Amino acid sequence: METLQIYLPDYFFLALGLLLFLYMATDGYNLGLGIFSLAARNEEERGLMIHSIASTWHASQTWLVILGGLLFGAFPVVYGVAMSALYVPVMLMLAGLAFRGVAIEFYHESPNRARWGLAFGLGSLVATLAQGFTLGGLLSGMPVVNGQFAGGWGDWLNPFSALVAAGGAAGFLLLGTTYLAMKAEGELRERALKAAAVAAWAVLAGLAVILLWMSLQHREGRFSLLALRQGHYIYLTLPIFLFEFAMLLRSLRRGEPDKPFQWSVLLFLTLVVGIAAALYPTAVPPGLSIFDAAAPPRSLWFLFAVSAVLLPVMLAYNAWVYLVFRGKAGEGDKPGH
Repeated sequence: METLQIYLPDYFFLALGLLLFLYMATDGYNLGLGIFSLAARNEEERGLMIHSIASTWHASQTWLVILGGLLFGAFPVVYGVAMSALYVPVMLMLAGLAFRGVAIEFYHESPNRARWGLAFGLGSLVATLAQGFTLGGLLSGMPVVNGQFAGGWGDWLNPFSALVAAGGAAGFLLLGTTYLAMKAEGELRERALKAAAVAAWAVLAGLAVILLWMSLQHREGRFSLLALRQGHYIYLTLPIFLFEFAMLLRSLRRGEPDKPFQWSVLLFLTLVVGIAAALYPTAVPPGLSIFDAAAPPRSLWFLFAVSAVLLPVMLAYNAWVYLVFRGKAGEGDKPGH
């Protein structure tokens, strides 16, 4: 047991990475679709966009709840540091998600759908940007002294985190538009495919600028992800990313029904793997490791047992939801139906 206990922080590092990917892949297309809805030409188009996710967005949110709970239980020091350093963007994210959720529920019942449709789009945009600033703020590095955040409340607001937020918005827009191309038909589908191609190039450009920024920071002796022991591992995933990007463009040109969304999801998986490989075993860069931040062994064993039961159940639940509500979207789809 003591031998296995040594690997518990590694297990939770991997589990949190998996949960982050699942959240980004599932709720990412919901948020991206919300951003794209701001460009809807009429209320009928916006309604169809909302209808296409009306029965699945609840399930996507569960990954974020589990992610927060597991982080709090397995790495309480990380949770405390992150919440102290990233309080503002995290609160903005929660406000955006709440606004988005209320808008989806009320859209179908309100006589003034345009107002709730606008709230759906703006809530999605705020939540997306806030998530980007949260991730960018974490990857920018946080000073930690005696297990507590020792920086300022606005450290998360910097050029690097702004780049991550912009790149993240382009990525979610890519997921949202490829998902819409899978669910819609006719002119709306064609517009979604064109928007997806633009978003894909924006993702590639954003990634290039972020890597260039990190390289310049590293060369000047300032902190970036590359300064970590395994920081350069992020480059190992680039060939895979570029292959998936080429396949994505190919599927978009051919107008294939499902492939663009699938390649978009794989792009996100590659990015998460690259970031995780560069970070490991760091929990909060530059100096707090997962071994320093881990909860006591008894807590980790308890969480291990809970997660071993809960994660398969959640995976089965999400798979069942997507199986039941697969197919093209229609006006008859409403929340809970």
